[in-house]
Amino acid sequence: MHDEDFMPELFSTFKLRAGYGIVGNQDGLGYGEFIRRDRYANVNVGDARQIDVPGVATQGSVNTGLKWEQTSQFSAGIDFGIFGDKLSGSLDYYAKNTTDLLLRANAAQPAVATQIFQNLDATVENKGWELSLNYSAIDKPDASLSFSGNVSHNTNLLKDFGGALDAGTINGQGLSLAYAQRLAGGYPLFSYHLREFNGFDATGQPIGDNQTFVGKSALPTWNMGFSINARYKAFDFATYFSGQFGQYIYNNTANAFFTAGSINNARNITRNVLTAGEAGSAEAAVSTRFLEKGDFLRMQNFTIGYNVPLKGQNFIRKLRFYANGQNLFLITSYTGLDPEVSSAPASFDLLNGLPTAGIDYAAYPRPRTFTIGLNATF
Repeated sequence: MHDEDFMPELFSTFKLRAGYGIVGNQDGLGYGEFIRRDRYANVNVGDARQIDVPGVATQGSVNTGLKWEQTSQFSAGIDFGIFGDKLSGSLDYYAKNTTDLLLRANAAQPAVATQIFQNLDATVENKGWELSLNYSAIDKPDASLSFSGNVSHNTNLLKDFGGALDAGTINGQGLSLAYAQRLAGGYPLFSYHLREFNGFDATGQPIGDNQTFVGKSALPTWNMGFSINARYKAFDFATYFSGQFGQYIYNNTANAFFTAGSINNARNITRNVLTAGEAGSAEAAVSTRFLEKGDFLRMQNFTIGYNVPLKGQNFIRKLRFYANGQNLFLITSYTGLDPEVSSAPASFDLLNGLPTAGIDYAAYPRPRTFTIGLNATF
């Protein structure tokens, strides 16, 4: 549209986009989940060195109606550039609905398998917008400097689902079958379903009873990224930052290990537990006590390089030295090791076979990595 007479000369680029499509998804389904499959159990060798013949375990159940998930998406956007595209960017809006969600659910008993894959009779709605900007501050033969950034906002909602399924298994001593999340209509995926923690009473027992929705989810509502790229003669520089905001993390590690009950079991605790007012006999219940903001800003990558000037017809045409650092620093209020880790980010939950996210249980943090290197072109 920038070539039209009614457009201001300020715009060097102005384009409109719109699209609609439907895609299918079968990730995580595995092989043969819609048919009955039998598998021999492990061979057992007894104390007398006899070999016990293994039995047969059923691995799947007949489900001829099983089908792919289906996602329909509408999107509309604008691509723009001003001052000869010195400043350029795009603004997009999207709305997508996913139906026939695949999940492993408990089968009605008696059945040949305890859990089978089923299509959930519900709709997951995601909608939001994304803004991307790029500014070329300097663009000369010997030097360049550019800034790029993007920010997006997303809302998630489970619709048309009349049931409720517990998810987000919590691990630890005395926490068998405990859970922190619930799948229910009218709430986002990975919504926390917890007791409201209101401190300790005079005897050191936690105050808070029934679990309920607390209005928080493990899904971020805001995502952002920012990068800087620069070049001066033979030197080059690049860095990238990323951040997520609006999500909450359940600190299962603190729930399992850092409570006063651990003292009675002669286990290590953190120092703040000693002065929290909690009795050694207190129940380490699943509650908002261990729910924390997961907002963070991370310096994902930093690279500086030097291109060695080469003259004439040398055996080596190009030579570049570089140093790179990844995950150099993290700004967050989360008290765990890393808000971007999960004990089982893509696995199925133990309770109802649902995907889980935002549960931090003794997970390894992301490593900080330093690399020096040499690239040569012959």
